[in-house]
Amino acid sequence: MTTSGNSKTKCVVCGLGETGFCVVRELLEHEFSVSVIDHDPEALERVQEFKQNVAVTEGDCLKDSTLLKAGVPDADVLYSILPDDRSNVFLSLSARRINPRLNIYSVASDLSAEKKLELVGVKRTVNPNNAEGLRISSEMLRPNVAVFLDSIVYARKHTAGYLSIIVPQGSPSAGVSLSRLGVQNKTGVVIIAVRRNDNSMFYSPSGEFRVYEGDSLIAFGTEEEKDAVRKLLSAEPDRKHRWNGVRNVFRTKNGRGGRI
Repeated sequence: MTTSGNSKTKCVVCGLGETGFCVVRELLEHEFSVSVIDHDPEALERVQEFKQNVAVTEGDCLKDSTLLKAGVPDADVLYSILPDDRSNVFLSLSARRINPRLNIYSVASDLSAEKKLELVGVKRTVNPNNAEGLRISSEMLRPNVAVFLDSIVYARKHTAGYLSIIVPQGSPSAGVSLSRLGVQNKTGVVIIAVRRNDNSMFYSPSGEFRVYEGDSLIAFGTEEEKDAVRKLLSAEPDRKHRWNGVRNVFRTKNGRGGRI
């Protein structure tokens, strides 16, 4: 079978339990190219219910030969969703050796496993038990918030949800404030937070907050609005806005001012 999806990002999902199946569904929903690995023929058959084609590899994903067959050397992302921590650590280590540039995401049941996965280069680890516990407790402690978060976390296409928009390298909008860009007025997107390259987070940024290359804009909106923001960030601001951004970067580099 061949992979499908309009995105150039190639994802490999290892383990087709309930969690793995949900990951595949979400990736296909956002039009990523997806390849799956599992030793169970029935699990692989289940992915056929999706309209999109998915590349399937039957075998043991702890073996290098299986990972090679599934296209891990050319993949961008790998999800390690096996039933035990030891297998996830071993798989992550093997995948990292085959493809050093791979972004790996995994699950872990305890803190020691999370630390080991971090050592082998896993980008992000999720503890399903902790996540489920927080979700259930929120039903009583913050019921309205829980309902709201569910509505946006599980948002589908053409519905409002959380978005992540990266300011591209060479963007003419670098150094320009959000108010001058007119992000919300021109696109309808609400910026909730901004994540810098050093992983520092700025919540509820004001209109005077300036964005820079590599910043991740965490926003609330639709996919259509996300595309509008990308176009806005790639467009040339007027001369006044452009000069303010350049002047601010100059001051920062020469120690005579900080980024707002």
